[in-house]
Amino acid sequence: MPREGNFEFTFCSIGDGKIMSSGDQVFASHYAVAANLLTQPAGKAFDRTSGVCRGVYAKLNGHPQEFGVCEFIDADGDQWWMEYHGNAEGSGRTYTGVHGTGKYDGMTLKGGYTLDFWPSATKDLIQACNPNKGTYKLR
Repeated sequence: MPREGNFEFTFCSIGDGKIMSSGDQVFASHYAVAANLLTQPAGKAFDRTSGVCRGVYAKLNGHPQEFGVCEFIDADGDQWWMEYHGNAEGSGRTYTGVHGTGKYDGMTLKGGYTLDFWPSATKDLIQACNPNKGTYKLR
């Protein structure tokens, strides 16, 4: 993996959420997902990394809000964490790297993605494959 550069990967996840609701304009949920990161072509930065994310999403009087944290691990056992925030339209997120071990210790990372939900296999699952882009720099 180069010491710095741009990245582009697909973040595919599956998980569940718990929702409380008073119609489609007022609701809140918390969720947990497991994810895999894949690049095209294979072998680029962050390819074949696995992770877990936990977050909170709310829509209050039509205004979406979201916050969450993900922890990722690669084939070498090195980890990195990100903190993400939803955008005002509710259509995507921005994130920054906040912690790392091994090769990711001291890494700076900024990225973003748009939401691309897939049909769910059951009503209790959240499934998505979201395109991500950003920049990183290893120490």
